[in-house]
Amino acid sequence: MPGIDRRTVLAGGIAGTALAATARGATPQATPFEYGVASGDPGTDRMLLWTRARRTGGRPVDGAWQVASDAAFGSIVAQGTFCATGATDHTVKVDVAGLIPGTDYWYRFTADGVTSPIGRTRTLPTGSLDRLDIVLACCAMYTQGEFHAYRAIAERPTLDLVLFVGDYIYEYGTGGIRLAPDIRPAEPSGDAVTLSDYRTRYAQWHRDPALQAAHARAPWICMWDDHEIANDDWTGGAQHHDPASQGPWEARKAAAVRAYLEWMPIRDPQGPDRHAINRTYAFGDLATLVLPETRLEARDRPLTLTGNLHGRTPSDIAAFRHLLADPDRRMIGQAQVEWLGRSIEETDAAGRPWLLFGSPTIMARYVYPDLNAMISLDARAALDARRPGFSEVFKQTGLGLPLFNLDSWDGYPAERDRVHELFERAKADVVVLSGDSHMAWVNELHRGDRRIAVEVSASTLTGPSMGDLLHLEDTALGAVFARENDDVLWCDHLAVGIVALSVTRDAVEAQFLSVDEPRARNSGMAVAKRVRTRRTEDRQSGWEML
Repeated sequence: MPGIDRRTVLAGGIAGTALAATARGATPQATPFEYGVASGDPGTDRMLLWTRARRTGGRPVDGAWQVASDAAFGSIVAQGTFCATGATDHTVKVDVAGLIPGTDYWYRFTADGVTSPIGRTRTLPTGSLDRLDIVLACCAMYTQGEFHAYRAIAERPTLDLVLFVGDYIYEYGTGGIRLAPDIRPAEPSGDAVTLSDYRTRYAQWHRDPALQAAHARAPWICMWDDHEIANDDWTGGAQHHDPASQGPWEARKAAAVRAYLEWMPIRDPQGPDRHAINRTYAFGDLATLVLPETRLEARDRPLTLTGNLHGRTPSDIAAFRHLLADPDRRMIGQAQVEWLGRSIEETDAAGRPWLLFGSPTIMARYVYPDLNAMISLDARAALDARRPGFSEVFKQTGLGLPLFNLDSWDGYPAERDRVHELFERAKADVVVLSGDSHMAWVNELHRGDRRIAVEVSASTLTGPSMGDLLHLEDTALGAVFARENDDVLWCDHLAVGIVALSVTRDAVEAQFLSVDEPRARNSGMAVAKRVRTRRTEDRQSGWEML
């Protein structure tokens, strides 16, 4: 799947203008298209295009769109008109059909005599495919760090798509992350609760030139996690939702989902279920990407140590393990498990060697070591100064239990095993692509003693990392995770960045790209880790460190 080279991207106006504005510390000029352009949900013959067209006063905006086979728009292959209104917050989605598989296209919008930035996109291939280049990203906390990783995405020399697995925005208001100071205030200043709140939050994120350039670089495939709605959400509520002060959960959930579907380059679900955004993508004869919905379709309420562990005795721990192992606890639900099974069968029937499983949360099993023994007295005092009593949470570690990962697959082990059983039966080799934990991971997943899949998990692209949040900068927490958990080969608890993956017929290689100074206005990025898994006659080789 050949990509466009970096020189063409920067010279052609796709990313160069926005990145220059980022370097100057400027904001985009107020035009009908001040929020940039994007494409997503690629098909073999179609592509979803996105923009926001708004004028002062909020009146409807009539405009036009064009798709061309060249960056100079000498050969226009599709065009049409749009009307952006307040009903969708003046966002525009165009589902362009009649395109050629495996082909680069360029697109733009016009309105009020103004032309939008130019975006580059690419349809899915059919037939033989030798290579696929993906960036895996998640957890963009704009109030806590700069979008250096988005700038790096825009500058990738070859890129077929961006897989964003959740936490595109955060619902917290200014000062909501009490363990770390903000570098800029949130808009609005309070938590996002209403439709207007969520729309305003997306608008703040989208004004950033680096984010706009990353969207213009390649098509995105997106999935929400929890912070697009509220922290640790499930079908019936969220840890960060108080009905007494924030109103009914269903109203907040509906507002958040509506804003997400307006502002993201994703097709709206078909039918009345607005949460059914699970989907699959086939990349010729090379790979299938499967992307389940893990939050709003079927998820049961997450367990917590503070709420469900009633002591530290062996009987207390056994009782908690019994709750955790309940076979009826759901994360994606039986309907999606069966859908995953059918997707795997289709992949195997097509003879594709790779199954890519996109997961908003980490899938590997891991438990926390005794953090009490690792944190210094000064670090404990610093934590408690920002959030009184927070260091007490460390007393819940060292029990051989999950901690902050009870919201991930570790909190739903019975359903994870059902998914693992499908992985084990698959002829294709399985690579899980995940995020959420604010740490970077290289994992090998097991069912019993048998390795049934491998996983790479991206950290936050802005920070703060989990190590920074918990003042564990001077500890070897990542190395301890790897030493004490069979599924974990490598972990960087201080990582901030993204993961670049190349998929070929014989191997998948991953590069962890780390931001040097996440909170600084200017920062470089470096390759922190390279790993590769190869196909073998029996099962993929597992990860080799490069």
